[in-house]
Amino acid sequence: AAKSNSYFPVMWMVRSAVVVAALWLQTAAQDDGNPHAWDRKRRCDHAGYSPKCGPCEGIGGITLSDIADQISIPNCEPIKTDKPGKRPVWGADFTETMSHEILIGKKTDPACFQAFPGNVSTGDNCYKPQDCVLTVDFKVKNAMKIEANQAGNAWGIVGNVSSIIYHQGQNMWITNHLPLGITQTICTGPREGGDKAKPPIYPVQYNWVDNLFFVATEKLDVEYGVGSKVLDHWAFGPHHAWTDPTTGLIVRMWQPFNGLQIFEPGTFHEGHDPAAFAELSGDGKSAPKLAQKATGSTFRIKCTDDGFPQPPKQEVETPGAPHRAAVADLQRA
Repeated sequence: AAKSNSYFPVMWMVRSAVVVAALWLQTAAQDDGNPHAWDRKRRCDHAGYSPKCGPCEGIGGITLSDIADQISIPNCEPIKTDKPGKRPVWGADFTETMSHEILIGKKTDPACFQAFPGNVSTGDNCYKPQDCVLTVDFKVKNAMKIEANQAGNAWGIVGNVSSIIYHQGQNMWITNHLPLGITQTICTGPREGGDKAKPPIYPVQYNWVDNLFFVATEKLDVEYGVGSKVLDHWAFGPHHAWTDPTTGLIVRMWQPFNGLQIFEPGTFHEGHDPAAFAELSGDGKSAPKLAQKATGSTFRIKCTDDGFPQPPKQEVETPGAPHRAAVADLQRA
């Protein structure tokens, strides 16, 4: 049986609110100490806060920095704190054709090539704006696919980068299409908090929304041109989601150290094109072609010959050069 995780679909991951001023002044007793001193508008976990999080708190926003005040928080007006609409809806087989995102992940390399959302906010984070198509098949291939066009300061050394990410079982493949026809594929088993002592995690499952608690119905100015919407605000830990009260469909999600996600209304569709997962097998024994040595990318990082993630202690593999040299080459490109 497939397992589930508590992080938002990649990713991992916004504006000003109306609540009692005293609530904004108290930053909290988060488990990780809230090292960046984010206020309750940017971060308000569903647990560990006193007073507990209320309407228009923890809404986050568009940001490209850990610096506390470098964020655009959307206008928010509380409507009510009882009688929510339909509970949040996710699915086991669907396509989301336009997700505007800022992926927030741990900075482990200068160009943020391997940034992946973590379970704490400590340390330096990467902020990667991207527009995505999300495809989910938890009925046959038990996998999810993200097609992303990434931009912003995290990719400054090479400009815009298109990426394809597969997550099936405990394996994740990230292929970046770089300028000059260069491709880079990373084979990895994403681990909670990046802890190599822990087993790789599985894709977030369709029933993750069952964990969410109702916070309030709010009128929120949703980013990326979506505009003013009356939405139900739900939360679990540092994860927040805003849904259409009538349909339960998710419009907006925020997690302060995982990312921001805006689903344009009308872009959620049940079902998917089977071609999206043509390179994967239902038993999980086939890797994408660009991860394999025979048909692989210009640079393959942490990949075995047959395209699966190497054990954590093995070295990076590239065609005749170490990974550090590859990054230097990209900086010169």
